[in-house]
Amino acid sequence: MQLLSAAESYLLGRRFGRLLVWAAALLALCFAGVTAFSIAQDHYITRRIAQDTSYQITENLRQLTDSVLEQAAYSLAGLAEALAEPGEGATPSAPAWTRLLHTAMRYDTSTQVLFVRRADELVAVDHRHRLREGPSELSQLSPPEVAGQLRLGAPISLDGGQTHVLPVLLRVVGAQPHGDYLLGALIPLQSLRPPSLLSSTTQAPLEQAAYLPSGRVLMHTWGSDRAVGQMAPESALLAELAGSAPTGSFAVQDADGQGLSGTFRRSDRYPLLVASMQADAVVLGPWLQRSLTKVVLLLLSWLALGLGVRALSRMLRALATSESVYRRLFEDVADGVIVHSPRGRILSLNAAALRLTGLTQAEDAVGRPLSDFFPHPIDPATGQPSTLPQSRIARALAGEHLRFEYSFDAPRTQQHFDCDMRLSTFLLGGEPQLLCLVRDLSEERRHSRQQEYLANHDPLTGLPNRHSLLRLLDERIEQAPGQPFELVFVNLARFKEVNEAFGHRAADMVLEISARRIERQLSAHGWTLARAGGTDFAAAPPLPGYEGPALPTEAICDLMVRVVREPIVMGDTSVELHVKLGSADYPGDALDAGQLLRCADMAATRARTVVGSQVRYSKSFENAPGHDLKMRSELSAAIRDGQLQLAWQPKLWLESREIEGVEALLRWHHPRLGWVPPSEFIPLAESTELIYPLTRWVISAALDQMAQWQAQGQPLKVAVNISANNLQDPDFTDHVKDLLRRKNVPAELLELEVTESALAANPEIVLRRLQDLRAAGLSLALDDFGTGFSSLSYVSQFPFTTIKIDRSFVSALLRSPRDRHVAESTIALGRKLGLRTVAEGVEDDATASALMALECDIGQGYLFARPLMGQAFEHWRSTHEAKLEAARKQALGSPLR
Repeated sequence: MQLLSAAESYLLGRRFGRLLVWAAALLALCFAGVTAFSIAQDHYITRRIAQDTSYQITENLRQLTDSVLEQAAYSLAGLAEALAEPGEGATPSAPAWTRLLHTAMRYDTSTQVLFVRRADELVAVDHRHRLREGPSELSQLSPPEVAGQLRLGAPISLDGGQTHVLPVLLRVVGAQPHGDYLLGALIPLQSLRPPSLLSSTTQAPLEQAAYLPSGRVLMHTWGSDRAVGQMAPESALLAELAGSAPTGSFAVQDADGQGLSGTFRRSDRYPLLVASMQADAVVLGPWLQRSLTKVVLLLLSWLALGLGVRALSRMLRALATSESVYRRLFEDVADGVIVHSPRGRILSLNAAALRLTGLTQAEDAVGRPLSDFFPHPIDPATGQPSTLPQSRIARALAGEHLRFEYSFDAPRTQQHFDCDMRLSTFLLGGEPQLLCLVRDLSEERRHSRQQEYLANHDPLTGLPNRHSLLRLLDERIEQAPGQPFELVFVNLARFKEVNEAFGHRAADMVLEISARRIERQLSAHGWTLARAGGTDFAAAPPLPGYEGPALPTEAICDLMVRVVREPIVMGDTSVELHVKLGSADYPGDALDAGQLLRCADMAATRARTVVGSQVRYSKSFENAPGHDLKMRSELSAAIRDGQLQLAWQPKLWLESREIEGVEALLRWHHPRLGWVPPSEFIPLAESTELIYPLTRWVISAALDQMAQWQAQGQPLKVAVNISANNLQDPDFTDHVKDLLRRKNVPAELLELEVTESALAANPEIVLRRLQDLRAAGLSLALDDFGTGFSSLSYVSQFPFTTIKIDRSFVSALLRSPRDRHVAESTIALGRKLGLRTVAEGVEDDATASALMALECDIGQGYLFARPLMGQAFEHWRSTHEAKLEAARKQALGSPLR
């Protein structure tokens, strides 16, 4: 079977649609023609029936009037014969006239009055008696001009106009020489009405009338008696027509303008004509109703035809759409569709199936065996092609719908395909054929494997994700329940600063590099590193039975600390991260993977952000959130209630060991807990708004002590640490300058220490704040230099006067070449930029000597003094100055002098 193309199908549909419209229009015209012919035929028949009926009624009326007039004529003829008999020549007496008249009308039932008039003498009788005096109108009747010929006179009224009679007159020439006689009969006009209408009060379907030859009305079935003797609307026309033809039809309008049509008949024996007529509205009313019904039926038939054509058009469009859809389904469906014979020969296939064959033209595949493109699987028992495909074809021909998976390597492309196949049978041209649907699952399988990988691995670092880690821990616990092991939680600290300074893309690169470095070192010892989320990682120890080199948890933690401290170069900046490490034990701290990871995370949260810090989980950590909230509230109260104190740690010139100044360190003596370490309450203050009043209190307290020392004549420079949050405060610089003015302390005696990480957040704003403070005369120190972004550009663009080398480099100066190199580079940078360098964490003379050899300016640390408060510092200061004075005197008195 050959399918039409889309263009051919569209063209055929358009042609058939136009043919359908023309056929419907022709059929509608036929309906209209039949209806018009039926209406016209009905009109003709209606008119014909009405005319025939009118002729019949007219003829009946003529016969009636003729019979009435004939009786009067017989009476008058008998009377005329009696008068014409020879007599004695004397005029008949009144009784004689009466007898003659009674004798003449004894059989006349239609005549009301019979009379004879001669000269002035008048004798009239009716059926009962002689009239003593006849109606006065009788004396006024003029005789006919021709003797012996009947003439009808104009109707006259009797009894005061209640009765109308028609005079029938006959002039007779008398036998005796006494003059002519006028014989007459008065016929009631009521006797001319048809018998069926005499007692009827309803209007006749056909109106009937009798007229004189002049057209005057004698009788009219629908008119009143007042119309007797008068001309009707049709009178003139009837008089004219009757003069030329004894019978015929006519049409006229009445006084109201309504059309009348009917027939007339002229009497052959008497001067009289009759007519019957009917209003056109009455005649054509039923015809109009029938015609309207036919028109309505025509409109309904048109409507039905239109609806039928519309429904058929919709059906055709639906069929065309369905055909198009099925054709598109066959051609464009993503699944392969193959129609093949029971012998396995390809009859048709779509583009998706053609792609699987490796061919480009469907004609190249039609007629070829299906096995040329979809090879039969090899039976492992015989080593021959399996008979499974033949058995499946047989089952499909038996009516079974089969679905199975099939994998093969395409013979032409050697590409591997995983397919889901469906096999069924259908009739094509009366012959059973097979329909094979082939869905290529290759990409889906690859995507599934990829999704499975992504579901268990972090897309950025490629490490197992949290879900994979928890499953690994669960499997370990299930395989070796109760066997202890330790999970380490790793948090990359200060990563937020990298994000703010370099952006998310660079931060992701730093995170990826750090994760790969840690994973490479851990995997060498059998440990597994997984990303728990964000900057959090987890390290799991080797599984039971691991035979490679293994390290204890402490060694693994030291290894991770060293790896993370390795700088990552970002342009001209060297980025160094810190780690917070927390660990938890199974089964001592938790019995399942989720709880174990939570405990290790909680321990890492408690760790300090310093090199080598590690915290083991403790049950006391469970109350940490409530503890922190309470501590914030109590710290706020401590600022108000005077629980805070300042300790002073001296900074000495390394060359002369003279006091360069002191650093103000905040201490909190809790009324219940005693001394609270700054590492606990300072981060709490920085996470809330408390950092603002806390910093202002420290600066104000430091200035008070500085003013006191100045008043004693012993001014001393004081360094105060400020938070990154203070530099974001628009009122901070004005507040510091106002305090200096109010405390009357020279600005050059106050030094503000800013950590390198504080520069990363909004560097433009921070630069403006520091420039404003430096312009006011304050000294500015860059604290913890080397722990964050050791960038020359960062140091050079900010108005610092001092660089402080972080204690982590100073403490390892003698044993770590790397740390010595960092310290040496920092000191050289300070000299190049004209900045003083301060080394923190100087704890022995060897370190101090090494720093002096590197030309470091100032030292600070336990070698010189611990942080001291109040009188303890004053005592140290006086003692130290006394020692210096003694040393100077001794130097002056030496022989070398």
